[in-house]
Amino acid sequence: MKLLIARLARLASTFGSTLGLAAALALPSAAQCLQPDNLDTSVACGGAQTSVPQKTFSHMGLGICWQNCQVGSTGNYRVQWGNLTQMNLNTAGMSSCAWYGSRVRIFNGATLMWDGQMHLSYARTWLENQTAGTVLQVWRYLVNGDLRIMSTNGPTPCGVPGCVSSAQGLMRMTGYIDYAFDCSTQTWSRAWMLHHGCDAIDHVAGYPRAGTFHPGQSYTFVGPAAGFVPGAGMTLENGTTTSESLRRWDATALPARCGSEEPVMGAMINPLNMTCMCAAGPANYYEAQLTVFGAFGTTVTPFPGSDPFRSFPIGQWTNPAVFPGVEEVRWNSNEGSFVECTGVGRNEPYFGVTTAGGYQAFSFNVSTPSMPLSPVFVDQCNSVTLPAGNATRNRPFRSDHMLNLNF
Repeated sequence: MKLLIARLARLASTFGSTLGLAAALALPSAAQCLQPDNLDTSVACGGAQTSVPQKTFSHMGLGICWQNCQVGSTGNYRVQWGNLTQMNLNTAGMSSCAWYGSRVRIFNGATLMWDGQMHLSYARTWLENQTAGTVLQVWRYLVNGDLRIMSTNGPTPCGVPGCVSSAQGLMRMTGYIDYAFDCSTQTWSRAWMLHHGCDAIDHVAGYPRAGTFHPGQSYTFVGPAAGFVPGAGMTLENGTTTSESLRRWDATALPARCGSEEPVMGAMINPLNMTCMCAAGPANYYEAQLTVFGAFGTTVTPFPGSDPFRSFPIGQWTNPAVFPGVEEVRWNSNEGSFVECTGVGRNEPYFGVTTAGGYQAFSFNVSTPSMPLSPVFVDQCNSVTLPAGNATRNRPFRSDHMLNLNF
């Protein structure tokens, strides 16, 4: 605890006027407020440990039906996220590090539309300066899982997805959730997105649930609904960076064990083209080539025939007074060859999120000083079956590789 308080004092001294950390340190619970995840405190390619569960919440979300790469229709829904509970993945009941489960229920009025168990892979934490004297700590998780259709009377703004009947009533979703804690008011806020792509994305040939079901339609749920504009936002991921990290889990035997964060030595996103992945429509899918090099030898590179990095604009929050501020959100995916610092590699798909804008963000680690972060956050985790590590698409997955980048 003394080390943490000293660390916060150094942060306050360095960035007090910018971050408002001096005000946070004045709070009796400051040491409880700002909590590092400790994933940056180990040796190269070493192990680490973290526990960052979150509590249940409920708020209004927005449902979006996409038709041919553009907004078709929208609707309001009430969404409940359950507690984040650590995943127990062996017969002894041991929990895997930084893997969580959460029940998600989506209501149209009083009617339950969807109900499902989501898997969450913890991504990273950082600090944000919302207003002068106010510090937020944010924790990000990447989400995937099946939602089960519970009622056909308005499950999406455009009715029942064509794929659910062939998958025993299930629809696979990918996305993210950010939890933010305000150190001054001791209150929580959240922002999240779940997305099911058109056939070319979520029913691609060669994997389970492949087929032709809704070639021109995609489905999104996003929250909070207040101030959210579907399809808005023009920020594209591109350029070079040395921020932030790569991470792996040792999942050769379950429960999976966390690896420490590996700093990024260099990452590049080189634009390729704009297209529509969903039948004919506006070229709103952005394609690029992603390459990442880690400080301990990890590499992420395209392989022959691999899908490019892709992202699609879900929309933008527009209220600067409410978390996450004026921030864009994009769904993203990629295929790459991930070669670990141990020399072990495999070709695999990735799913994740890009957020752009919002409040000024700062890194928050134990081993390095807090520094401003570039406003475009790109986070992805791999889609595999474990412990074998076989690549999978179109269905729920586990992850043992994480990419966290800022451009």
